[in-house]
Amino acid sequence: MAGRVRVAEGVVDATSAGKELGAYAREVLGVSSRQLQKAVRTKGLVLNGRALHSKTKLRQGDVVQVLLPAQEQVKIPWAEPQNLRVLYEDPWLLAVDKPAGLPSYSLEDSRGLGNQVAGYFLAKGQRIAPRPVHRLDTPTSGVLVFAKDAQTQTALSALWKADQVRRFYYAICLGQLQDAREIDLPLDGKKALTSIKPLQLHSNCTELEVELLTGRTHQIRRHLAAIGHPLVGDRRYSPDGGRYPRLGLHATVVSFPHPHKKGEPTTISSPIPHDEFCLFFA
Repeated sequence: MAGRVRVAEGVVDATSAGKELGAYAREVLGVSSRQLQKAVRTKGLVLNGRALHSKTKLRQGDVVQVLLPAQEQVKIPWAEPQNLRVLYEDPWLLAVDKPAGLPSYSLEDSRGLGNQVAGYFLAKGQRIAPRPVHRLDTPTSGVLVFAKDAQTQTALSALWKADQVRRFYYAICLGQLQDAREIDLPLDGKKALTSIKPLQLHSNCTELEVELLTGRTHQIRRHLAAIGHPLVGDRRYSPDGGRYPRLGLHATVVSFPHPHKKGEPTTISSPIPHDEFCLFFA
């Protein structure tokens, strides 16, 4: 269809037969709720070449496509970049170094890091609305990835949803945690798995390397609190959180198969801001 971009496509197999068209697009193809709403409004939810209602029941062998207008953009207030540090950029995505205390993204005002990214693009003469692929909690710093178009956002979001992205963090927890382990503790009724490895012990805390093996809300913070070693500076999950100037959590590495480079491994790193963390060690 002219003037449209295909953001997702799939052939219905036996396990998905009987699903509704909209549910298939969201659950199987990984289309976001916002994209699905946009596709429905613009008649871009297509079954076997015809735009149909999202409640249409599917049969095995049906071909589903999700199309969005080529100029479709997310309206986001832009802001002047404030010492924005670009970690990686190519024609499809941008990764930046998020400071602690800054929201990842905001549609209501211009306070988020994504709003500064929009300003970065504007300063280069590019009218691109950055599309968040994932988020970091406001008090967390480190690697944050944005897509430059709807198709890339959908592809990367699907990788995150399928746990095909490796995510490493540097963390500082209270107390002395001496042994590497995996924390297998469901959160909100869903499987949640976190791998932790001590790097260095101090009298009051422990430096850790953490890998997220699943992605749940506040997973690292909740898992460490659950085993009695909450993060330093965690004002939500630690009774002593308010004693520290920031949260002891930094996203150091994000690695994934690049959706536009035949699955080529892409690794994006952010250096640990040791000057912000050294005050934690007694």
